[in-house]
Amino acid sequence: MNKRIILPILLFLFFSLNINSLFAQEAITMYNMRTLPQSSRLNPAFQTGYNGHFGGLLSITPLFPAIDFSFNSNKLVYNDIIYPGTGEFDGSLIWAFNSQEEALKLVDKLEKINTFDLNLNLNLFNIGFKTKNIYWNIHAANKTFVNMAIPGGLIELVVKGNRHPDITPNMDLSGLGVNMTNYLEFGVGASMKVTADLTVGARFKALGGIANIESTKTDLHLNSHEDTLTLAADLQFRSSQPALTLDSLYYDQVRDTFLVDYTERSTSELISDIGYKFNNPGFAIDLGAEYQIMPELKAYVSITDIGFINWKTNVAEIRSADEEFIFQGFDIQRYIDDNNPNTTEPNMGEEYQDSLLTLFDVKKTNTSSYKTWLPAKLYVGASYNLTDAIGFGALYRGVYYNGDMQSAISLSANVNTNHISATVSYTMMEDNMDNIGLGFAGRFGPFQTFIISDHVLEEFWPQTARDVNIRLGFNWIFGYKKDKAALIE
Repeated sequence: MNKRIILPILLFLFFSLNINSLFAQEAITMYNMRTLPQSSRLNPAFQTGYNGHFGGLLSITPLFPAIDFSFNSNKLVYNDIIYPGTGEFDGSLIWAFNSQEEALKLVDKLEKINTFDLNLNLNLFNIGFKTKNIYWNIHAANKTFVNMAIPGGLIELVVKGNRHPDITPNMDLSGLGVNMTNYLEFGVGASMKVTADLTVGARFKALGGIANIESTKTDLHLNSHEDTLTLAADLQFRSSQPALTLDSLYYDQVRDTFLVDYTERSTSELISDIGYKFNNPGFAIDLGAEYQIMPELKAYVSITDIGFINWKTNVAEIRSADEEFIFQGFDIQRYIDDNNPNTTEPNMGEEYQDSLLTLFDVKKTNTSSYKTWLPAKLYVGASYNLTDAIGFGALYRGVYYNGDMQSAISLSANVNTNHISATVSYTMMEDNMDNIGLGFAGRFGPFQTFIISDHVLEEFWPQTARDVNIRLGFNWIFGYKKDKAALIE
């Protein structure tokens, strides 16, 4: 009996958008590296004891480039998708859809919603200098966040077919989507000792949005019958990007055609908008404090990224129409089984593509702007010194976004001397409990190099890693003021 499935529904990956990630997060291992100027990104009250520093892509960096990269998967790893074959495929790499049997193994590993996050922060420059009682920080960065989310039920339906006993007649496939945000950030911060024991800090950040795709609604429901499948969609998303001015965007029911009229913008216009016009303005603030409870014990608290971006450039909105899509299905094994000589490439044809497009009322709305909020981060912790150079720390991090709080707890052993910071951390996250982090920052003359990772074990075995992050870079360091309270944590 042929399996009936709805492979064309995968087209919705490009139309239904959902935000399931909490954007990029600074390496939590960095919090207690107190000779590293970048640690003030987590708490603007932190000071290093140096008189000044300069780093980033715009500085002269003979040893290391400035890299801040992370990847996260809530379930699947590389070896779940691509792995060494056996039998006739021995000695070759195969993928999970090489055969029906292999595809079923993948289905058993899926979560209800499977997410993939990719984050890249480019530190353009960061400058710090000390005046009489205040240490100042100025920085500029470009930040990019990409998230994909795939419901496990959708892949299960594709592999098993709607006649399989595991497939329920009514399936909730909500959550399918892609999210992307790119923006520039310019920040000015200051840290000051209020009393001998209390230091406070604040950072004000001007944001310039470059591109965004955001979902406001993503509901997909499938009613499965023996010979037909009915898809009902309630979807809405909006976007802002600098490259095209959309004149019209709609589906012509009479001519049965999807029409897009647009005007390409010149390179000079793009550079002008992105470089200094800030047509998508935003604002954020970071606040922090640290308090010396006793000579060996210090407590600290900070909250970062309290802010938003107001998107105005080429805003477009797409909504689903109040219609259903009925599909008769076809045999999936014709497309995924490499052992079958009759395997062919899918050809969904104009009939299915046009039917899917009619689900959407793709008209440019009168929406001229919309606002997105950054994920706010809360840090609360303490450190206890055994000696002048050796101490231990405990830290809580909470990330709040879209009404959801994700928490992590980190324990660390730290060494901070006049010119070296080294730390080993263990972090417990909601979906991953085996996170060992390492960080090192060393000053050699006027140069400081650093490398940090919250998931150092997974860096050595990336084929089985669900979390990978690495931050490395280079700073020029100027002067040094011996201040035990600032250097030993």
